[in-house]
Order: sequence, then C-alpha cells, then structure tokens
Amino acid sequence: MIPATRNNENAENLYERYVNPQWVRLLNILQMNVKYVRCSGSELHTADGRIILDFNSGYCVHNVGHNHPRVIAALKDELDKSGPAMLQSHVAELAGKLAERLCGLAGGRLTKAFFASSGGVT
Repeated sequence: MIPATRNNENAENLYERYVNPQWVRLLNILQMNVKYVRCSGSELHTADGRIILDFNSGYCVHNVGHNHPRVIAALKDELDKSGPAMLQSHVAELAGKLAERLCGLAGGRLTKAFFASSGGVT
C-alpha cells in the first residue's frame, strides 16, 4: 500500500525522504534549488519573479527548449487519438513515419532505423 502524502509535506521533503537527500543538500548549498512557476524556451521563471536562462543541454532532452508549442501540440494531438502505447502486438504508425524521416535526413546512407529504450525505468 502506498502511504498517503502528508498535506504539509512539500516536494523537497518528499524528494529528500524517498529519493536522494544528498541531491537536495547539494542544490541547497549551490543555491540552485529554485521553485519554477513557468518554463518556456530557454527561460525559467522563478516564484520570486526572476528569469533564469537555461543553458543546460547535457541531458539532450531540451534541444527545443522547455514546453515548445509545436512539441506540446504534437503530444496533445497524439494523446487525443487515445491510441495504443508501447504495445508489442501492433505496428506503430508514428515509428514508421519517424524512421522514414530519419532515413531521408541521412541522405540515402541509412535504410533502417532501430528504436531502443534509453535504459530508463518505465
């Protein structure tokens, strides 16, 4: 059974208790533990009114910036279709389209694309 979250327990306390207390400590020491209220493109808007430019690209997940409108529109469109996700028993339409585009962008040198998990827990 999953324990209920205490109403007065904030995200930092939960992360510290259940994920990694040293990470919270490090972010606090570096004064990088900031509450963001909105993120758009490369701008991170803080609860205290500051705008921080995000130049961190080390994770290769924000190459288009935070909450890019075209990415959001594409995700909403796909979610609105209510189709299957990650089923082994059907041919994924979008995977074929993506593979075709990748092969085309490779200038004819690539004829197949292989999609694999990043190793993350799903």
